[in-house]
Amino acid sequence: MNQDHNTVDKSKLVLANRDNLRFDEVFQTKPIGYFKDAWIRFKKNKASVVAGSVLMFLIFMAIIGPFIKNDSLYKEHVTQAQKLVSYGELPPKINALSWISMFNGHRNIVRSSIELDLRPLEDPENVEMFGKILYTDLDDVTRNPDGTYAVEVDFYNYVNYMISSTLMSVSTETLQKIYDIEEEKGIEILLEENRIWTDADGNLVEGQTHRIRVNYFVFLDELYDTVPEYWFGADGRGRDWFNVLWSGARISLLVALSVSSINIMIGVTIGSISGYFGGTVDLAIERISEIIAGIPFLALITLLILRYGSSIGVVIIAFTLTGWLGISSVTRREFYRYKSREYVLAARTLGATDFRIMSRHILPNAVGTLITSFVLYIPSVIFTESTFAYLGIINYGNVTSVGRMLADAQARLKVETSLGFLVFYPALFVSLLMLSFNLFGNGLRDAFNPSLRGVEE
Repeated sequence: MNQDHNTVDKSKLVLANRDNLRFDEVFQTKPIGYFKDAWIRFKKNKASVVAGSVLMFLIFMAIIGPFIKNDSLYKEHVTQAQKLVSYGELPPKINALSWISMFNGHRNIVRSSIELDLRPLEDPENVEMFGKILYTDLDDVTRNPDGTYAVEVDFYNYVNYMISSTLMSVSTETLQKIYDIEEEKGIEILLEENRIWTDADGNLVEGQTHRIRVNYFVFLDELYDTVPEYWFGADGRGRDWFNVLWSGARISLLVALSVSSINIMIGVTIGSISGYFGGTVDLAIERISEIIAGIPFLALITLLILRYGSSIGVVIIAFTLTGWLGISSVTRREFYRYKSREYVLAARTLGATDFRIMSRHILPNAVGTLITSFVLYIPSVIFTESTFAYLGIINYGNVTSVGRMLADAQARLKVETSLGFLVFYPALFVSLLMLSFNLFGNGLRDAFNPSLRGVEE
């Protein structure tokens, strides 16, 4: 059987594009990990970056603030600190910012007589010794309906003038120090010697109390190394409000971070077990959670404080008994959401343990929602603690929190309306803290959201 074979010219068999070969391109950039990608996306959210910066500043100031102004006069010489505010709370004063009205140390005072109470404030001798006191023209001042006159004064100079105009009792040791300083430095501290106890040789009698008048601010500077200048003002007890604020912020942040850390660990553990295993385990945990959630928090914390006192430890325990419920619920919902995904089923098929699936496959995908819940939980604890401290339910004794500051300031503000600075600074701190935590948490939520990975905004 004959069969025809067609032959093909081999010279026609050539490779196409022989001179223009194409290969896969080599990646020019390094691979980006999960957390690095989250950080890149977080930096694009300017509001969250600013909020994070403010948050770090507030925490930093809570740490070092009490050391910047340690309020040694109140802590070591409380009598002198209280004498400073014997004519009223001292307003904020920062010499370097005296051109700003809120930091010039001025305050309004009310007096009943122009000639007896106010004219002496304009006396050239008093102005030379204590500085300018009166900032209201007495010729234009009008009488109030109750017969009094309201004028603006440099309250620091006014307090110095008033205290220096009255006699004070000092010990022999203190008076001798005054004599020695005046002789050594050639400055004038004593303004009047009213009753001095001396022996036949003219020496001061030991153990006696002497009556004198002094230039009070010079007296404080030379004997106690203190120049009155309260950046946020001073309260009626003579405490530096700047020092009290940051010391109180420490307490509020300590309680909030401790409570949040404990509740996060408990809530994530219980919520992940409940959401992952489901069934009887989930049913039992949910019924227990419902019973605990039915206990009123106000009644719980009140009973604990009445029984065990209002220490920081008791407050933390009260917040953790029911505080983990919300975090547990969020974690449970996220685990229910992700436990049936294809990659989880694939991991289980390949023999991955339950712990590995929960920690390596489900939790990282739920971390965006969880982080947001966690970050927002911290300011909620601070706000709740401040509220109960404001209401007087939480009282740490000698330790003052931000809520206690607001309560004390509110009580004084009802009596004297010009003391708004006592409320302003703790309220500003709480407001900035809440706002910063919220914006910061929203930024973290978007940054850790896996669905947004690699998405260019």
